[in-house]
Amino acid sequence: MLILLWYTQCTRIPVSTYGVFAPLRMQHIKGQDGCTPIDFDEHHTLWTFGDTITPDGMIANSLAFTQKVDVHNITQLQFEYYMENGRIAQFIKNTAEENPSKDRVWAFDGIRIGNTVYVYYAHVFIQDAATPLSFTMKESSIAFWNIPAYWHKGQRIDFVRKKNMFTGNVPAFGASVLAHNDYIYVVGHISEKNKSSLVIARVHQENIIQQNEYEFLQGDSNWDKKLVSAYRLYGDVAGECSLSYDEGLQSFCIVYCQLFTGSIVMCMAKTIEALPQAKKEILYTPPRLRGTAMMYYSAKAIFHSMRQWYIIYINPLDYQPYLIKVEVDKAF
Repeated sequence: MLILLWYTQCTRIPVSTYGVFAPLRMQHIKGQDGCTPIDFDEHHTLWTFGDTITPDGMIANSLAFTQKVDVHNITQLQFEYYMENGRIAQFIKNTAEENPSKDRVWAFDGIRIGNTVYVYYAHVFIQDAATPLSFTMKESSIAFWNIPAYWHKGQRIDFVRKKNMFTGNVPAFGASVLAHNDYIYVVGHISEKNKSSLVIARVHQENIIQQNEYEFLQGDSNWDKKLVSAYRLYGDVAGECSLSYDEGLQSFCIVYCQLFTGSIVMCMAKTIEALPQAKKEILYTPPRLRGTAMMYYSAKAIFHSMRQWYIIYINPLDYQPYLIKVEVDKAF
């Protein structure tokens, strides 16, 4: 495998580039985005994806398992996709009233609590399939799967949609999910007024499917149940992101792809409440996409150990996540 070492001109942060993430995935799929890991058990990582191009066409979401991710296997993970009748299948289903070609159910990040897996999703309506970003939000909600006793890989997976948690032009919650101390923190992404921003929510884990129990970070660094007044972070975020906690640095870290430039940015703060004012540190800028109006999007950290951060971002030209490793050894 070709690995290149590259240094950002402004920060001199060492970056290793690996190309397409987990290339063995392409034995099963032709393209996909989303690409979010969820800790499943001591042996496995569960992955959710958004739009997935399979040999049979495009579906709005997919799911796969790999061995538990670590520094030794992350570049060569083998994905076992969830299938029905021998084909890769959506794990969050459309209802009978929805048109799958128009009503897309995009899967995001999630969390396992006890024997239940929760995955956030966005239900969007596609206005014109030929026009990029031509969709409207219908709902941001959550789906859950109560894992049966003695379940094993290869058996059926049944996610139940809890519909209409948040409706209308709301943030797409679940861009990233982090459990820390007594709370689950959920990042949402929203585009409005020529800006593309993040919103941070929190909820106690026992109330994860209770819409009225969510609180939202406000501009005064307090938390309130009013979504409409939630603070909009950064304003230049392309797609999904990641929110992580680094034990060594004792800091919360957001990684995202910067709108228009494609640069991968990290924001670091000692508290969640301080993230809106965190410095934007450019970790890496991918090669310019020439001859196209398409842009990189959805950068996120998928694993970190000590100072090594593994980050993916979506290359729209081949519709695949690309992997880099960044050496982050200090708080900014």
